[in-house]
Amino acid sequence: MGTSAVIHRTPNPLVVGALAAAPILLSHAPSFFHRLLDGDEAIYGSIAALMNGGAPLYAEGGVDNKPPGILWLYAATFRVFGTYQMTAVHVVALLVVAATCFLIFIAGRQLAGARAGVLAAIFYGVMTGAGNPRLLAANTEVFMMLPLTASLLLMLRRHWLWSGVLLAAAGAFRQSAAVDVLLLPIAVTYLEPAPTRLRAAALFAAGLAAGLLAGAGVLALTGSLSGFWRWTVGILTQYASSNWTPSLVWTRARDSLVPFVLDMAVLWAAALAWAVRWRKLDSGQRIVVAWLVLSTIGSLAGGHLSWHYFIQVMGPLALLSAFAIDSALRTRFRKQVAAIAAIAVAVPALAWAAYDVSADPLTYDWSPPIAQHQLVAAYIRDHTKPGDRVFVWGNWPALYVESDRLMASRFPGFLRGFARGSDLPPNNWDTAPDVWPELQADLERNPPALIVDTASAGWSDFAMYPMRNYPVLQDLVTTQYHLVATVDGVAIYARNP
Repeated sequence: MGTSAVIHRTPNPLVVGALAAAPILLSHAPSFFHRLLDGDEAIYGSIAALMNGGAPLYAEGGVDNKPPGILWLYAATFRVFGTYQMTAVHVVALLVVAATCFLIFIAGRQLAGARAGVLAAIFYGVMTGAGNPRLLAANTEVFMMLPLTASLLLMLRRHWLWSGVLLAAAGAFRQSAAVDVLLLPIAVTYLEPAPTRLRAAALFAAGLAAGLLAGAGVLALTGSLSGFWRWTVGILTQYASSNWTPSLVWTRARDSLVPFVLDMAVLWAAALAWAVRWRKLDSGQRIVVAWLVLSTIGSLAGGHLSWHYFIQVMGPLALLSAFAIDSALRTRFRKQVAAIAAIAVAVPALAWAAYDVSADPLTYDWSPPIAQHQLVAAYIRDHTKPGDRVFVWGNWPALYVESDRLMASRFPGFLRGFARGSDLPPNNWDTAPDVWPELQADLERNPPALIVDTASAGWSDFAMYPMRNYPVLQDLVTTQYHLVATVDGVAIYARNP
């Protein structure tokens, strides 16, 4: 009697890729149902529009506390597709997520096999979309993770010079990327023999320095270097200290950190269970465990605790959970493991996708009455010409984007990241003493056709900061403007004839 042969078919890579891409695309599809996904997108967009007019960043071209990478990217996208073309920005962000998923797949395949790599890519792609609408935004963390993941992958392959260069590139999008410098001694210790460790560290440092010098050169050539230091480095301590107040930390943790951990509880459990097997892990997987620890520190350091801050954690979390689940799929409980993993990822992804399609990303967490920002933006658009400038008092840069009008000042908003409505004095990084002369100079150079006062409506907890408390604005409105409309409680002033 002949013995029947068992044929093992190798999965078609295109089919596997398509199956992996489906849940990722589904999770990110809601980003194309809304023009803006959060206020940060509006900040970057309104500044990028000014930059494309030729003004220097961190000066007349717009001020933010983020490194320039995100602003350069928005400005380049607007140059190609048109000012305030946010759909194009969302396409770019999705392409970056896809590229990051591919790099995570490569890392997972190198460390634990192809199936682990595919699982890690799916987990990262789904996690970056399975949350409140603001998680989907084209924010700094999404773009930071592409070079940051590439830096880790090159570190695992002992390409130290380029790993350092790419870490500098990641820092061009967000300061918290710097925490990955601490991976170097761990990686060098595990991956290099003792005689070559100093050389490896020197190559990494050289690459990092080269990347930083290249960025500084671009900032200097565009007249943005001194402003960069003032607004993105000099204010870090003040920014973090203002966020680390117990009531504020708990409020934000309840809205972001807690649901992130609960939604992905199975992945967290799998990742932590794998991490505690430290002694049984090979050197590459130990480095990923260290990456998770450092990424958690980096995402928490600022104290702001918005959901998108945890994208930095999602890369190593995806890898470690994939290692654990891939290993469990080799046991006799593989069907149960597969079912639990699929349900644990699919349920929150589908639930958030359904919610994010219908929710207004700019007001999804508001209690009634909800700000009717579309009505205010429509009034601005209908009562100004395309070349007119507008000034919005408060923290509502979305009105610039939604009305397709440029800012009259370099500041897209005020008291950003501040506990508005609290008992704290409004001494924020964007209300420092040197802000007001710069604001006054901007408004004199670009007299706004309309001044839009969102504090009068209490939008974004701004009722405690009326314009009358700020002499630059009070004098301007009193002497040169008059009230022409009130839309949803927002007072709108036009220039006197």
